[in-house]
Amino acid sequence: MSLQLKWLHQFQFAGYYVALEKGFYRDTGLEVEIRSGGPGIDAMVDVASGKADFGVCMTGVLLPRPSQPKVVVLGVIFQHSAANILVPSRARINALPELKGRRLMDASGSDDLAAMLKQQGVDYAALPRVEHTGNPLDLVAGKADAMVSYVTNEPFVLEQNRVPYRSFTPRTFGFDFYGDNLCTTDALALRKPAMVQAFLAASLKGWDYALANKQEAVDIILRGYPVIKSRDALVFEAVRTEALIEPGLIPLGSQSPERWNAIARIYQDLGMLPKGKLPAPPIYQTSEDRFLYWLKLTAVTALLLLAGAGTFLLYRRANRTIVSQFRLSYVMAGLFVCLSIPILIFILVFNHQKNSEAIVTILQEQIAKSRSATIESIENLMRGVGGVLGLLAESAAAQPSFFRTEDSRDALYRVLTSSTQIDAAYVSFEDGYHRVVTRVDEDRKRADTQIPPGANWHSSYIEPFSTGLSRDRHRTFYDAWPNVIGRYSAPTSLDIRALPGYAAARDSHALYVTAPSINPDTGYPIISARYPIYTTDGEFLGCASVNITFDVLSRYLSTQRPSRHSVTMIADPNDGKIVASSEREKAVKFAGGTLQIATLATVDNADVRDAYRRHVETNRDNFVFKSPQNGRELSASFARFPETFGSPWQSVILTPTDDFVGQLRETNQKIVLTIVTLTAIELAFIFLIARRLTRPLERVTRELEAIEDLTFRESHDPSSKIKEIAQLQTAATLLRSSLQSFASFAPVEVVKGLVKSGIPLTLGVEKRPLTVFFSDIEAFSTHAEHSDPDQLLRQMSTYFDIVSKAVTDESGTVDKFIGDGVMAFWGAPLELPDHVLRACHGALRAVHRLSAANETQRAAGHLAFRMRIGLNTGDALVGNVGSTERFSYTAIGDAVNVASRLEGMNKQFGTTICVSETVVNAVGPRIVVRPLRRIAVKGREQRFMIYELLGVRDSDDPELKAADHALELSKLTEAASALFEAGRHREAATAYRNILGRHPDDPVAKAMLELPELAARKMGVP
Repeated sequence: MSLQLKWLHQFQFAGYYVALEKGFYRDTGLEVEIRSGGPGIDAMVDVASGKADFGVCMTGVLLPRPSQPKVVVLGVIFQHSAANILVPSRARINALPELKGRRLMDASGSDDLAAMLKQQGVDYAALPRVEHTGNPLDLVAGKADAMVSYVTNEPFVLEQNRVPYRSFTPRTFGFDFYGDNLCTTDALALRKPAMVQAFLAASLKGWDYALANKQEAVDIILRGYPVIKSRDALVFEAVRTEALIEPGLIPLGSQSPERWNAIARIYQDLGMLPKGKLPAPPIYQTSEDRFLYWLKLTAVTALLLLAGAGTFLLYRRANRTIVSQFRLSYVMAGLFVCLSIPILIFILVFNHQKNSEAIVTILQEQIAKSRSATIESIENLMRGVGGVLGLLAESAAAQPSFFRTEDSRDALYRVLTSSTQIDAAYVSFEDGYHRVVTRVDEDRKRADTQIPPGANWHSSYIEPFSTGLSRDRHRTFYDAWPNVIGRYSAPTSLDIRALPGYAAARDSHALYVTAPSINPDTGYPIISARYPIYTTDGEFLGCASVNITFDVLSRYLSTQRPSRHSVTMIADPNDGKIVASSEREKAVKFAGGTLQIATLATVDNADVRDAYRRHVETNRDNFVFKSPQNGRELSASFARFPETFGSPWQSVILTPTDDFVGQLRETNQKIVLTIVTLTAIELAFIFLIARRLTRPLERVTRELEAIEDLTFRESHDPSSKIKEIAQLQTAATLLRSSLQSFASFAPVEVVKGLVKSGIPLTLGVEKRPLTVFFSDIEAFSTHAEHSDPDQLLRQMSTYFDIVSKAVTDESGTVDKFIGDGVMAFWGAPLELPDHVLRACHGALRAVHRLSAANETQRAAGHLAFRMRIGLNTGDALVGNVGSTERFSYTAIGDAVNVASRLEGMNKQFGTTICVSETVVNAVGPRIVVRPLRRIAVKGREQRFMIYELLGVRDSDDPELKAADHALELSKLTEAASALFEAGRHREAATAYRNILGRHPDDPVAKAMLELPELAARKMGVP
């Protein structure tokens, strides 16, 4: 067997090396050859073509490759993609949108990076490219501004060389692709299932061993394979690899349909998969899985057939055996039970469901409010911190000597007390001088026993490096500022320049917020914000900084929970490190005798760990699940901070739904018991009342039975007190008397039936030449999402009124409203010789009137509608279409379908009214149009030209006349289109660019230049 790697030998493939070295493959009877990858080698292609039996593939297995065999994923090794964009701080790229126009060392194959850049408004294809040498030090040398890299590899080189950098990972922006996975062809899996399963099991065993014994795995790689990495680099890669695999959270090899579907939807958004139905997840199914699937399907089918047959047999038997008829009193009581009880149950269930939905909505709103408040407050905190630090840095740049004096303590104290979340404020200089003012909390007192018990504030300074190796830190303590209660000095070797974020702030010339780290003063976690100090001459002096403790953030989160049992956390989505937690004590943990920052995968809260696992496995941000601890229902919400925040954080909120619906469930249980009891009592009363009501009816029945036999007898039964029953008794008496009188003369034949004549409407169509009109609203879903429902309804009514009036003004027929769309036609039921021109008039009037209405909407602060229209003329079937019971007057046929497709073509070209070639042929000299391109419509083999309608030629009507530049635009576009259709693409691209030169906002020219035939010409490719 052969295994094709996707890159050169390194720890990325350690599990396979270990499985081979330790004999795991050999134990299953397999002889495996591991082939190195590299530039130009596509493991999936080699697997599909049969060059390799197995391969290390990417999520590209989802993409269609009609000419190649189907590839399936045996198991996912990397739960997260290792791809990232690496940016040195010196490039001053602090957010992805700032990457526009910057040089990128690119490596193909990272589709999640393309999705991330697209979301942030960066055209991946348009970025200037630099040859990817694989050496991140090229970034330091200025050969490029950013590079595509792996978080397991290139960052090691930068960290070894103490080069500060930023890393933009797709996972931070919500694009969590699988990384490496083990794949093979579906044909091989079906042909040799035992061998494939054995290979998968041995490979997973190898990975399990490699992650548990990283040093030994590194030795195996160095000893047996040609590698270009050092031992330290491989160990670094091993640690980072484990974080991407997450073996402690998710079983090795796990994959889920939900996660594959989420990835497929991103591919659809990128245009790499067609819209519509998602492809089947490429998950390998064992023979046992296939057998169980068909067994379950067969069992369910058999049960349904047996149930149906049993029901039918019981019904037949009941019909044969039940010969007696039921008494009315029993029927009435039974009907009450059958009708009222289900209704009561339905009302109860419906009421509970609606109440639950309402309360869950309230829960979600509370979670959203809490999340928004948390994010907004922390954003405001960091924004305020940035502002204060900027002022502090300006002061230090203007008067650096001032911050080397004791008088500067008050300035730092004011910075410290500007926000309760700030734990320390300090200024650090390049020469080693450092001055700080801090709060004194219990963490500091535990870390330093020399701090006076009554101290609440502390200031200190560290001497510069010029004093020699023996530098001292001089500390002063206060109970109330500035009342001193103690001092002491102690030697220190602290170099602030080596602390996280110092070099990054220096190189980026901007505020830098660090990842969580351990405070050297207290031994507990903090977040630092640093602002560089630069003189007006551009000389770097040092950094102004503040520290924010987890304890302060955690106390804040505990007050922002949606309910008293909720858990709120802030974490880094890349590594799961917890920044703050409403359960303060769980934000950190002791491991190996040292304090470490907890992660979502290791935090001492089983509910959080399980929610994080589900989040990773399914890629869902909001879901409900059962607690693994006590089975209670929990709502989980994961939300990323805005990209403008500057740090890749996300909020995590877990809320027991019982905090909101628990009381409702108890109330419903009591209501059920009450209803059952009252129903039983009511049923007894109903039966008694029914007996009283049915006795007169039973007497009438007996009298009618006698009349049927023509055995007439006098009735002495008392009249009922109920009006309707009394009338029935009277009628029965009258009938008896009448029949008795009539029977004295002749036999009676009663003629029953009433015939009414009339001319009913019938189904039928006729063939007519029609001009068909389709319109809809651009981005209607977005409007609906962001608009008030009542306001949206008013705007929609205005839109429908405008379109309907425009159609009827031109003697057209409005067929139907389809969501936000309108279908109309001209030429039926009234025949119109000029129906094509009238349709053009109607379309132009609708657009003009909607534009006028939009001005009113904008003035009122509402979103404006932009409509898109398609027009086509041709023969169609028109008439009454539908079922025998219900039908409508409409048109059907190819002409209608083409008009509908033309309306959708406006989206591609940014146009408003798109008309077909037949429309232009019919009224071409009388309208102003410009050609777009030839297209093919589904169901038609022949391609035809489509046009944009710009106006009516020589018209003085303001609703119909074309814009001043329309004729020029029409001629320019006609010339460019002719070149394009003639295959002269270079000249066509030039012509369209000339149009943009004269009309920079022309959407048609832009759209045409984006076509593959012209895009290459746009880049200068012959």
